[in-house]
Amino acid sequence: METLNVSVPPEAGELPMQTLYSSNGWDSYAWAFRAAYNVVDIILHNPGVAEDPACGPLIDAIAIKELFPPRYTSGNLVKNGDFEEGPLVFRNNSVGVLLPPIDDDDRSPLPGWIMESLKSVKYIDAFHYAVPQGRRAVELLAGKESAIAQVVRTEVGKSYLLSFVVGDGSNYCTGSMIVEAFAAKETVKVPYESKGTGGFKSAQLEFKAFAARTRV
Repeated sequence: METLNVSVPPEAGELPMQTLYSSNGWDSYAWAFRAAYNVVDIILHNPGVAEDPACGPLIDAIAIKELFPPRYTSGNLVKNGDFEEGPLVFRNNSVGVLLPPIDDDDRSPLPGWIMESLKSVKYIDAFHYAVPQGRRAVELLAGKESAIAQVVRTEVGKSYLLSFVVGDGSNYCTGSMIVEAFAAKETVKVPYESKGTGGFKSAQLEFKAFAARTRV
């Protein structure tokens, strides 16, 4: 598996690079860390052994953006539900930013959310994509291998309604798509027929909590 090692001691991580998602030969990645010191070292390391030692991955346009802890908004138990708080998207970056798999929302480049996929998910902006609400959205790549999750506070026995929007980013991806949502013991599959020109539909999932924390 081709990876790029990223570290800001004492923290370290790997960016999976075996799949190229853009058509122009470049992918942008985001990796989050919590600073342990006022001054830190940033290390990018290619651990692979290429067939040709004169060849290797190109790295360009490195930036650091401060991320703020997500907060609840009135009437919404989901933190950062509109995805507005997230990694920096360069203005000239038309391919979005890949968020690698991570199981810890404290270290997530998308505050409040866990990327529990086998593959990366893509963070996109309204300047280059069709976004139904606000300036940011998330594109679930690689079919069933792509997923995001959040643990929300609930009260046992109470009923809740999960609402979300499904669409396409006007990036010429066409065909039948399905988003499956889970909460407590309930699930819903939302089909969407994409014409690749932008569009969206609303969906809902009603569930009853059986614990003080519910994974969505």
